[in-house]
Amino acid sequence: MRKLLKPKFLFLFFWIIAVFASIAVLPNLESFLTHQEVRTTQSGATSKQQIRWGHGLANTQSLTLVFNNPGGKLTAYQKSQVSKTLSNLNLKADYYGIKQLRTNQMMTNDKKLLTASDGSTEIAVAAVKSSAENLPIVAEQINNAITVSGLNTAVTNPQLVARAHTRQRVREVISAYLIGSAVMLLVLGFIFRSLLVPLINLLTQVIVLITSTSLVTNAQTTWHLPFSTESVVLISLVSLLVTSLLTWSFMRDYWAEDVLADGDKVSLATMAIQYKRWLVVLLPLAIIALVLGQTSWLSLASAWTLAITLVIAALATPTLNYAFTALLGESIYWPGTRAWRPRAKNLWGQFARLSHWQPILGLLAAAILIVPGLLMAKVQYADDNLRPTHQDQLSSSELGQQILTAHFGNGAAEPIVVTIHNAKPMTTQTNLQALDALTTKLQVVKNVARVVSVTQPTGHRLSPFYVKNQIALINADLAGKQVTVTGLQKTIAANQQALQQAETKQHAKSVDKLSDRLNNVATTNDDLLEQIADLNDKLAEPASTPSHTSRINRSFNKLDRLNSRMTRQLNGLVDQQNTVAEQAGRANQKVRKVNKSLKKTTQSLQTLLASLKVTSTYLTGLSNSQIGQSFYLLANGHLNDDYQNSLFTNVSSDQHTTQLTITLSTSPTSATSLKTMKTIKQVVKHGLSATTLSHATFTTSGVTSQQAAHHQLISKHGLTWTILSLAIIAICLWLTLSSFTLSALLTTGLTLLLIASWGWTQLIMTTWFNNGPLSSSVFLWGVGLLSLHWLSLTLMTVHRKHWLQHFDDAQLLRHFYLSGQSVWPLTLFELSYLLPLLLMSDANLHAWAVMGLVGITISNLVVPLVLPGLITWTVRPPKGLKNWLIKHHILTAK
Repeated sequence: MRKLLKPKFLFLFFWIIAVFASIAVLPNLESFLTHQEVRTTQSGATSKQQIRWGHGLANTQSLTLVFNNPGGKLTAYQKSQVSKTLSNLNLKADYYGIKQLRTNQMMTNDKKLLTASDGSTEIAVAAVKSSAENLPIVAEQINNAITVSGLNTAVTNPQLVARAHTRQRVREVISAYLIGSAVMLLVLGFIFRSLLVPLINLLTQVIVLITSTSLVTNAQTTWHLPFSTESVVLISLVSLLVTSLLTWSFMRDYWAEDVLADGDKVSLATMAIQYKRWLVVLLPLAIIALVLGQTSWLSLASAWTLAITLVIAALATPTLNYAFTALLGESIYWPGTRAWRPRAKNLWGQFARLSHWQPILGLLAAAILIVPGLLMAKVQYADDNLRPTHQDQLSSSELGQQILTAHFGNGAAEPIVVTIHNAKPMTTQTNLQALDALTTKLQVVKNVARVVSVTQPTGHRLSPFYVKNQIALINADLAGKQVTVTGLQKTIAANQQALQQAETKQHAKSVDKLSDRLNNVATTNDDLLEQIADLNDKLAEPASTPSHTSRINRSFNKLDRLNSRMTRQLNGLVDQQNTVAEQAGRANQKVRKVNKSLKKTTQSLQTLLASLKVTSTYLTGLSNSQIGQSFYLLANGHLNDDYQNSLFTNVSSDQHTTQLTITLSTSPTSATSLKTMKTIKQVVKHGLSATTLSHATFTTSGVTSQQAAHHQLISKHGLTWTILSLAIIAICLWLTLSSFTLSALLTTGLTLLLIASWGWTQLIMTTWFNNGPLSSSVFLWGVGLLSLHWLSLTLMTVHRKHWLQHFDDAQLLRHFYLSGQSVWPLTLFELSYLLPLLLMSDANLHAWAVMGLVGITISNLVVPLVLPGLITWTVRPPKGLKNWLIKHHILTAK
C-alpha cells in the first residue's frame, strides 16, 4: 500500500482522475462552439434595434434567398417559376417560422432593390423567427424548398458565411494538427529511437487537451468569460507544441543522467530541472495572457484560455513524464539503447564563430534579415470572414454570397446600416428633409455605391416629392392659367363689342319704330290735306248742288276723323320720340359704365398676366436653386404607394426610428471600406448636427462597422497593450537573469522579430500572392507562437550563464554549438505543425504558417549571429568603444 503513496503513483492517479472528471463535466463541444460563434457574429446593437423596430420582426433573423440564371437573363418562364416557388414558400411560412417575406412582386420599391441590373438574378428577403443556433438548419430547409430547375438557388446571410468559414477552419486545423501529431510521434521516435516515448507524449497530449478544454469551457460557461472560437487554433497548437517540447526536454535530460544508479531519483531530479528551465519561459506568457484577458477586444480578451492551457501543460507534462520514467526505468527507450547522436558541427556553431570573429558582420547579416521586414510592416489588417475558403466546395451560404457580390456589387453581401432614433416621429416635414439631405451627402462619399433611405427607397429620388419637380408642375399649371386668362381677356373684349352692338340695335329698332310713326303721320297728313282739298272743292260747289250740305258734312266728319287720328299719331309720335330719347340716354349711360368697367377689368387681367409671368420666372429660378433639390411631402403625399412601401421597410412602426442602408463598392472588410466607414460616421454626425435631428442618436451595424470598431479599439489601446506585455516580459526576464541589459536586449529582439516577421508575411501574402490585407488573428496567433519560440530559444542560450565573470572564447563557442543541438528539435516540432497548415485552403492559416516559418527562420539565424558578438564586445569592447566607456567612467581602465 505504501508503494502506491509514492509520488509517481500519486501523479499518475491524479491525472487519471482529472481526465475522467474532465470528460464527465465536458459540455457538448459542438453546441458550445456554435453558441460562441453566434456571440461573435451577432451584434448586440443590431438586436436592440430589431426589438425597437417593430413590424413584428423582433427576435427574427434575416435570410437572403437567391435565384440566379447562370446562362444570362431570367426568362419569363423562369420568373414565373420563381414567383410560384416564393408563393408556395409563403403559404408554408408558419412551418419555416417566416414572419415576413419580401419579394420583387409585393412592393414597387422592392422590384428595383431585389432585381439585379443585368436581369440574371432575383433575391427575396425572409425574416425568420429562429434561434441563431438553429438558423443553419432553417436555412437548409428553406434552400431545399426553393429549388428551381435550371437556376442556382441559395440561402445566405453574413452570419451563416462566417460560421461556415469558422467550421471549415476548425476542420482544417484538426486535420493539420493530426498530421502534425503523427509527424511529431515519428520525430520523437527517431530522436530517441523508442516506441514508448512517442506513445507517452501522445498520452500526455490527450490528457492536456481534454483537461484544459474541459476547464476552459466550464469556466466560460460558469463565469461568462470572453471567448473567441479563433483562439482555439492557437490554444491547440500551444498545447500540442508545449507538451511535445517538454516531453523532449525531459527525455533528453533523463537520457543524459545515469539511470542505472537510481531511476526514481533521476526522474524526480529531471522533473525539478524541467521546472527550473521552463517556468522562466512559460510564466511570462501565462501572466501576459491573464493581463490581456482584461482588454475589450474579444480575440485578445480570450487569452486567459492560453494561460490555462500553459498552466495545465506545465503541470501535466513533467509530472506524467516523471511517473512513466520512474515506472519504466531504462526500458523507456525500447527497442533502442540510446538516443540519436548529435553531429560534430552545426549551423549555430558556425554562425557563432562568425559573430565571435567579426561581430559587425553578424550584426549586418541580422540587419539584412530584420530591417526589410521592419520597413514593410504596416498596421493594416482586415478580418474578412466573407472571403470564400475553397471555390470547389462552396456551401449554400457561400454560393449565395458570391452571387450577391457578382451581380449586386461587392458590398451587397453585407451593407452598412445606419440606424437613427429620435424622440419625435421621423415623418415630419423637417425631419424628412434632414434625412433626405443626409442621404444625398452620403451618396457622394467616395466608395459608396448606393444609399437607401425613407425618402430614397430605391437609392434614387422619388421625383414627385422634390421641390424642383413640384415647381415644374406648378409652372405648367400657371402656363395653362395664363392661356385661360388671355382667352378670358379676348372674350371680354368681344362681349364688350357685342354689348355695344346689342344696345345700338335696340336703339335702332326704337328709331325705326319712330320713323314708322312719322311715316304714318305723314300719310295721315296727306290724307288730311287731300280731305281739306276735297272739302274746299265741295265748298266751292254751288249750294244748289244736290246733297251739297250732306256731302260737306260727310267731308267735315271725315276731316274730323282724320284730324283725330292725326292728333293720336302725333301724340304717339311724341311719346315714341320721348321713348327713343330716353332709351338713347340710358343706352349711352349704360355703355359708358360697361366700357369703363370692362376697361378696368382688362387692365386687371393685363396686370394678372404680368404677375403670372413674374411668378413663373421666380419659380423657375427657385427650381434651379438649391431649394429645388429639397424634399417636400405634399398634403396627399402619404397616399403615394412608393412612399407607403418606403415607410414600411425603412421606418419603425412607431416612426421614431429609421435606417439608412449604405452599399459600398468594395468588400465589407477591406481597408478601403474601413476608411469609408470612418467617413460615413463623420458625415452622419455633421449632417444631423444642424438640423431638427441634432438630438437624435445613431448607431452603425454590419461587418464593416464591427471591424471599424476593432480598428478603433486597437488604435486607442494597442500601444498600451504592447508596452504592458513587453514590460511584463522584461521584468520576468530581469528577475530570472538578474541582468537588466540582457532582459532589455531580449525584449527588444522579440519586438523587432515580431514586427519584421509581420512585414515579411505581408510582403509574401499580399504582394506576391495577392491575398489582400491579412486578418488580425494572423498577427495575434503569430505573436503567441513566436513569443514562445523566442523565449525558448534565447533562454536556453543565456540562462544561468555568467559570461562576464568567467569568459572563455572556446567555452562560448562550445556553448552555442550545444545550444544549436537543442534548437533544431524545437524547430522540427514547430515545423511539424506549421507545414501542414500550408496544405489547407484557409488563407488565414496560410498566413499564420508563413509568419511562423519566417519568424522561426529569422530568430534561428539572428541569435547566433548577434549574441556571441555582443557578449564578446561586452567583455572586450572595441578600442574606440572602450575609450568612450573609460572616458564616461562606465569602464575602469586597467
